[in-house]
Amino acid sequence: MAAAQTAEQKAAADKEAAESQAKAEQEAAAKAAEEKAAAEKAAADAERDRVAAAAEAASQLQVIGPVAVLPLKSGGERYVYRGTPVGDDYTAEGVKHAQSVGLVGTPKK
Repeated sequence: MAAAQTAEQKAAADKEAAESQAKAEQEAAAKAAEEKAAAEKAAADAERDRVAAAAEAASQLQVIGPVAVLPLKSGGERYVYRGTPVGDDYTAEGVKHAQSVGLVGTPKK
């Protein structure tokens, strides 16, 4: 009779171990799915930010000629090359002149 109980105890222990292993595997799968979803969300956020920055840069004035020499508000001049955004560092008159001769503008898509 003791051997029968031992077999029953062993079967119960094996069943409990299998259930605990299955539960651990389910928890690991759920954690992996959460991590994957977080990584995908982060990638989507980064892509959205990149697209927004590209759209903003496309609408901003840029040097569209090979090079423009723009006067600085602080004095002096700076060579600014194609594709460089034209910010607030340059005088309005200088930027306006560069636009009139076709060196500065919004890039064509």
